[in-house]
Amino acid sequence: MREDSFFISKSDIIDNKITLSGNENEHLSKVLRYRVGDKVKCFYDNSCFYHCQIVSQTKNASILEIISLENCLANPKIKLTLFQGLPKLDKLDYITQKLTELGASKIVPFVSTYCVKKDNLNKMERLNKIVVNACKQCGRTSLLNITSAVKFDEMLGMLKEYDIVIFANEVDGSKHFRDLDLKNKKNIAIIVGSEGGFTNDEVEKIKNCNAISLTLGKRILRTETCAVSLASLVMLLLD
Repeated sequence: MREDSFFISKSDIIDNKITLSGNENEHLSKVLRYRVGDKVKCFYDNSCFYHCQIVSQTKNASILEIISLENCLANPKIKLTLFQGLPKLDKLDYITQKLTELGASKIVPFVSTYCVKKDNLNKMERLNKIVVNACKQCGRTSLLNITSAVKFDEMLGMLKEYDIVIFANEVDGSKHFRDLDLKNKKNIAIIVGSEGGFTNDEVEKIKNCNAISLTLGKRILRTETCAVSLASLVMLLLD
């Protein structure tokens, strides 16, 4: 039997019962057509899974009784942050979905000189929905945090918080991924530019922040391919 997952708030849990309402209840009852007696899973940010049974339904809400708890083994063990040059169109949707599936903790979009798109992300609600749906799909309960876009110099100031900073540099990356020493690194940042890349001055500023300049091979990758590939390598090795 299927057991789909539904996202809740901690406040939805009262006396071993969960009240599911809004879009999640509509998805449960109208789209997936769950009925009284059926079993589902619920979670909130960084929680365990709550295995539940539907005990009553109305037009606006479903009441679920908690049967058992299950620790989430899919939550990432390391903290990986992607600093992503703001891309065109809906590429950030794709990057957000895939980085959530891979186990990243945060995405910080930034605006650099050659970014074609320079707005401040007026679609945070959409991106957060993508995160929740990706968590349901991949089986994690810790939500990826995506921030509003920051300026390039603001991004540089954040890099000192990390154990290691990896800079995807298609022009003159001096290291290959296999040469990186990631032992005991738990808080990692990766930097990927937008479609236009970086100015020479921006490249030097990133290097001066002790970022490791990395090549991902002989072929120049699209920004979304680069972000997903680099995150995949890090998480595969360390998570």
